[in-house]
Amino acid sequence: MNALDEKIGRFCAEYALSPQQTRIFTAMMHGAISNEALARRTGITAGAVRVHLERIAHKSLTISRAELIYLFFTGRRGE
Repeated sequence: MNALDEKIGRFCAEYALSPQQTRIFTAMMHGAISNEALARRTGITAGAVRVHLERIAHKSLTISRAELIYLFFTGRRGE
């Protein structure tokens, strides 16, 4: 496991992401940006990806994908 994957694991545990949310977040952090790309990587529909991303945002108290990524890398929410 590399440093990025270790950090992803800690982040997902801190925000109590479900296994499916963890798979989606991991795929996003490895470069899948659109809902369609995330759906292809995780084997679910783009609509299901959208729902999971909304739940991830709710758990992490973020309002956008950009803010979620910012939180991941800095440990702070956007201002």
